[in-house]
Amino acid sequence: MKEEEEAVPILVNVSRQDAEADTDIGILTSEIEVASGRQWSGVVYNPCKYVKSFLQWFAVMREAFGGPFLGVVMIVYGVSQGYAETMKQLATNYYWRDVQKMQPASTQIFMAVSSIPWDIKPIYGLITDTFPIGGYRRWPYLAICGFAGCLCLWTLSFFKLTPWIATLLMAGVAICTAFPDVVADAAVAQRSKTIPKLASDLQSLSWGSLAVGGFFGCGVSGAAVHGLGPQRSYLLVSIAPVMLIVAALVLPESRSPKAGLDFQFGALMHTLRLFGKTLRDPTLWRPALYIYLSQGFLCPDISEAMFFWLTDPVVGPGFNEEFMALVNAAGYLAMFFGVAGYNYWFRCQTFRKMFLWSQVTSSFIGLLDIILVSRMNLRMHIPDQAFVLGDRALTDAISKLQLMPMLVLSSQLCPIGIEGTVFAFLMSVSNFGNTSGTWLGALLLKWLHIQKDDYSRLWLAVLIRSLMRLSPLFFIFLVPESTVENIKPPNVALTNDLEMEETAKDINLFKKVPVHDSDG
Repeated sequence: MKEEEEAVPILVNVSRQDAEADTDIGILTSEIEVASGRQWSGVVYNPCKYVKSFLQWFAVMREAFGGPFLGVVMIVYGVSQGYAETMKQLATNYYWRDVQKMQPASTQIFMAVSSIPWDIKPIYGLITDTFPIGGYRRWPYLAICGFAGCLCLWTLSFFKLTPWIATLLMAGVAICTAFPDVVADAAVAQRSKTIPKLASDLQSLSWGSLAVGGFFGCGVSGAAVHGLGPQRSYLLVSIAPVMLIVAALVLPESRSPKAGLDFQFGALMHTLRLFGKTLRDPTLWRPALYIYLSQGFLCPDISEAMFFWLTDPVVGPGFNEEFMALVNAAGYLAMFFGVAGYNYWFRCQTFRKMFLWSQVTSSFIGLLDIILVSRMNLRMHIPDQAFVLGDRALTDAISKLQLMPMLVLSSQLCPIGIEGTVFAFLMSVSNFGNTSGTWLGALLLKWLHIQKDDYSRLWLAVLIRSLMRLSPLFFIFLVPESTVENIKPPNVALTNDLEMEETAKDINLFKKVPVHDSDG
């Protein structure tokens, strides 16, 4: 009964606790700022100091966020997404081309369908936050995703499947990757709000881990696909869900009190009400709309057509599996430098300026593919291998410079209390934009009649794609003219009696305490 009586003030009177917490956070942030200023001094002039600076930076991060949390972040982003997604990407490209014998446009359609689980991440956040299993909200879901992911990957490895069955299994793998990602995203967003000055550093750690894991996966994927074949390569991908099982077993988590259906329904309705109020705030929906438009809705993706052409020995360069893995490795290495470049030089720029110039640069870099597909590079005495490696490195570095401000902006837009749901929503908006771009690219390839035996109009598809990357700039006004230091999240404070009454009902369902009418 004592816990029930004290529960309501915890929910409705948080300002005092926030003020006390802010004092501690301010002290910690001051210490971190001193350490940060010390750790980067002189780095540019002595390469040997990079390692020392990184270790000092990581020590500061560990002091701020804790070692176990950083370990979970590196596993989820580095192993589950970096290593596994790199392995799976190359194996899947060859799987659709060599095993299923698909055309480029059809391949993009099946891959777009299999990526839909990444577009509904808020649902996973609501499930983990609202419906604990045995009183635990995190590790049971990690374990389930680990076992289910292994089952899906092993089925893909050993059985001959129809295209749609294979697509469903790939969607299952995507769910088992996206679900743990939601857990990590929520934790990153929550801690970014706790120490805003380290929000960029936390995103840098996340994406730096992804780059390192992806770089390692690239070193393995080419030889694996060449030696084992596309299907058997999925066995190596299954290392990631096994790691999720291990992480679930060692993840420290306190057991929540047992709750009935009323508790769960009340928690769900309370979260949905705050989430709906947040979505109506222009501070959130305007950047979210721009993220959707810029991540793919206005920018068709023709990556599968480029892959088919690059690996075609008759009309294209005819690259083998090992070189395609090397291309991916160059991309991940460039991703690492892109993340570092943002963290060192661009983090203090306004969000609008970063989105503007990264979009313009992305369009310009995309035009370089015309030189490749028209074979002009050979007439310029530039080998295909050198041109593709350089082009991929530039493309991925710019894409990460474009993505980092979006991630930092998303983490800063999450209001207190529903960080996981809002951050998952913003990431789903980005993912859905990418899926929309894949669909749009498939339609473009169909319209131009680009097939495995006819790439005569591929240069036109590249031109259209690159020019359309400029179209989001017409909506750049949706992005706030602010930096990570001064952006403010949406205000979800209750503003009228009806909202207060509804929230009181939610709290009543939460804690099973009587809620009296205002009339007394």
